[in-house]
Formats: sequence, structure tokens, C-alpha cells
Amino acid sequence: MNARLSGDASLNSPMRADEGASEWQDWLVDDTPSRETTLGESEEYSERMGLLTTAMDVLNERERAIFNARRLQENPSTLEELAQQYDVSRERIRQIEVRAFEKVQDAVKEAARSAA
Repeated sequence: MNARLSGDASLNSPMRADEGASEWQDWLVDDTPSRETTLGESEEYSERMGLLTTAMDVLNERERAIFNARRLQENPSTLEELAQQYDVSRERIRQIEVRAFEKVQDAVKEAARSAA
């Protein structure tokens, strides 16, 4: 116990007597993201979600529901499921989804331009 407590040791000293062995400081690396990175990512996410929410206001109720079901869900609905729900063809659901995506994309670009 006394041998362990005696004096300071350098973090640059090798862990073993072997040549090329790693140093003590190699084991002290903190791989977690810095607070600045975490805060920046959080702010960017909030800003993007705000732009998306605002942009979705340009969609009507059916477009919003289809866009949400196809693009924003972890397990997206299939074209067939939505076609049965809305009593239209799969192709029509696909067309609505594409048009809704274009509307949202244009609205996000416009909102980003006006915010800058």
C-alpha cells in the first residue's frame, strides 16, 4: 500500500516496461461529445424541427396525414395501407406524398431564406 501511495507518477510513463507499450494517458481519453457539440446539435435539431413544423402548415389535412405516415414515422405505412384507408389507389397515395414533400421542401427553403 505504501508503495502505491509514494510520490506522483507521470501520465506519460509507459504502463509496462515493454518498448512501445501504451502510456497511462492513453487510457484517459473521454469519447463523449463536448458540451458545445451537444448544445450545437440540440439547437440545430430544434431549429430544423421548427422549420418543418411551420412548413407543414402549407399542407391540407390529408396531405399532412399521408406525409406524416410515409416520411416521419419510424415504421412508415405502406402505400397499400394508406390506399385502403383513403379509398384511393396506391399510385394516388404516392402522388399525394410526392406533392406534399415538394410543398414542404419549398416552404422550408422559403422559411430558411427569410430567417437568414
